[in-house]
Amino acid sequence: MSDSASILRITLMENFKELLICLDAFCAMVRRDTVLPVWVSRSEAELLENLDMRSKAIQLYRALWYEDDQDGRETLTCAGIVGAGPDTLQAAHLCNTAKDAFKAAVLALKTLKRSEATAVLADLHRRQESVAVAMRRMGAARLNLKQAYRHIPLLDERPLKIGFTWSRQGRVIQRTSTAAARCLLEQRAETPQTRLELQRLAEIPDDEMLAKVRSVCPHLRANIVFANPKGSSVQRRLMQTPLPVLVPLQPSERLPDFVPIAPEPVDMPRLRRTDVRIEDAPFLPSIRIHRYRSFT
Repeated sequence: MSDSASILRITLMENFKELLICLDAFCAMVRRDTVLPVWVSRSEAELLENLDMRSKAIQLYRALWYEDDQDGRETLTCAGIVGAGPDTLQAAHLCNTAKDAFKAAVLALKTLKRSEATAVLADLHRRQESVAVAMRRMGAARLNLKQAYRHIPLLDERPLKIGFTWSRQGRVIQRTSTAAARCLLEQRAETPQTRLELQRLAEIPDDEMLAKVRSVCPHLRANIVFANPKGSSVQRRLMQTPLPVLVPLQPSERLPDFVPIAPEPVDMPRLRRTDVRIEDAPFLPSIRIHRYRSFT
């Protein structure tokens, strides 16, 4: 391992250790705020089990690892509002700072060769084996970087109302050239699949435009309403809330007004558009490239 890789490995280990320490301290503070109210969306099974909402919030904040059956592009998401005292809010700020430092350490690996970067991340998993083993016992597998990076959502003042909404699942479509698609394939490890797709790409015209399709998973948003001290109107703020949002409260205060929302988006079948121009099956599955339909 090169000197630069060794330095980045040490930085990565230290930042991840600091993240775990900050998470422990923050979750301990959430556990202690027992006089403050909490609401977290629960499934029917969790309602039947009378799952403690504070415990579920803490479990969500700690979720840095993929569950065994979790899609690689998916992150655990759940609506919630957690009343927090000043010390808890400060601990959350420190946690978010630690998350940023860990993310910067991971992104710094891009300066290394792929083999060295892979070795550094593998070393992180080995050195955190005790954590990994404990997580696997709870059905978790490997580290989910998106869940490790995302901030704990928090507010600096108590709002009047919080309205949660699930965004609709969709996809982002970007036009791309055969040359760009070939470059993406050549950057991947050589396998029978990539060789097959390179051959498939060579059989179509060089000037044919292709579509790169990226699925967008449903995500939670909160429309937050604050009192406006300067007038009768209110102030609004829209923010993403993949985790229960922390709201500063005094011991005698209640949660802001809210309407409970399901822990997962309700399936609402959408009518298929008649003007869809992209073929259903991907032309180059490994890089999610589709061909446009021919209407001639």
